[in-house]
Amino acid sequence: MSEAIRVAVVGATNLVGQAVLELLAERELPIERVYALDVADKEGESAYYGNLELDVLAVEEFDFANVALVIFVAGTALSRQYVQAARAAGAAVVDFSAAYRQADDVPLYAPRINDKQLDDLGEAPLVSIPNCTVTPLAQALATLQAAGLQRVSVTTFQSVSGSGQAALEELASQTTALFSQRDAEMEVFPKRIAFNVLPLIGSVDEQGVSEEELSVEQEVRKLLAQPALVIEASCVRVPVFFGHGWAVSVESADALSADKARELFAAAGLQVVDDPAGDMPYVTPLEASGNEAVWVSRVRRQGRALQFWLAADNIRAAIAHNCVATAAALMKRGYFA
Repeated sequence: MSEAIRVAVVGATNLVGQAVLELLAERELPIERVYALDVADKEGESAYYGNLELDVLAVEEFDFANVALVIFVAGTALSRQYVQAARAAGAAVVDFSAAYRQADDVPLYAPRINDKQLDDLGEAPLVSIPNCTVTPLAQALATLQAAGLQRVSVTTFQSVSGSGQAALEELASQTTALFSQRDAEMEVFPKRIAFNVLPLIGSVDEQGVSEEELSVEQEVRKLLAQPALVIEASCVRVPVFFGHGWAVSVESADALSADKARELFAAAGLQVVDDPAGDMPYVTPLEASGNEAVWVSRVRRQGRALQFWLAADNIRAAIAHNCVATAAALMKRGYFA
């Protein structure tokens, strides 16, 4: 492990930034100091690294030469604006945004899937973190790769926290308004989200495929190093505060039994809760929230397809954990020696 280093988190005031700071403190990594950065409008606010209160600094004015590692969780625009400046100052970068996920010269990394991607990255490495909808799905699929994946169909059920704090507040305010027999105001989502589902996340291309669906298809292929894998995704926003769900159907060259699939999932570190004879043989997004596990339920064989259900905390498990695990992996490989 490296000597203690200085770390900056860009986007420290948003939901993901708060979770990253929390996990950095919990992991007790060799960190000398943490800087909380965000846009100028957030300067002077507070963020928390464990019990330590941090003053939020403006990223526009920050000297990246003061840190060895920068974790970007502030969105694509800020990543495009500041990632290369951080690297030019000598800092390594872990980036959770769409800015570099499809770049040929930037590794798209998820723990337990493609660890070799972090080898021999050179000085001031840049590592891209997948979309939160992608990583739990890819981790489950990676356990089945030896069976010869041929086709993946997935429908995602995505909580509003994936759209940020304002989306959480909108769901809460709409729910309160409806119970109070008032009109529900809409600002974040184009249609009412309370007591509703929205079958479109992001804009669509000429074929009608949404940005979120294209993200799932492209990033899963890259993570699994299977560019020709057939992936069909439908992404749905649901009136849930935290936690995503995935209904997955997989066709493979070898017809895996449900029992064998459960064994593979468990061996890979996924949490399997799947007793068909039990009273509650599945895990919901609510139960998956607040922890870092990927939960697998309802594993079954139907015709040519193996089908299963996934649940995970989209903020803590699918983003913050990956960012912090990537930072730890870079430290372990001696990039900050």
